[in-house]
Amino acid sequence: MSIPNNALQKLVQEIETQAINAQREINVVKTSIVSKQRDIRMLELTSTEVKQLSNDTKVYEGVGKM
Repeated sequence: MSIPNNALQKLVQEIETQAINAQREINVVKTSIVSKQRDIRMLELTSTEVKQLSNDTKVYEGVGKM
């Protein structure tokens, strides 16, 4: 019992398509991770800088775009 060639080709093509889609999703997730790590580093730096200020130093909080 062997599987016909065209059925095997369809199966291989489907697996390749799934692999390509999975690779794209992996790249999106990796990019998101790098972005979040960058955000974390910026937040840690900001937190460190603010903690070094004395308690009577006035600081202002951003409210977003106007």
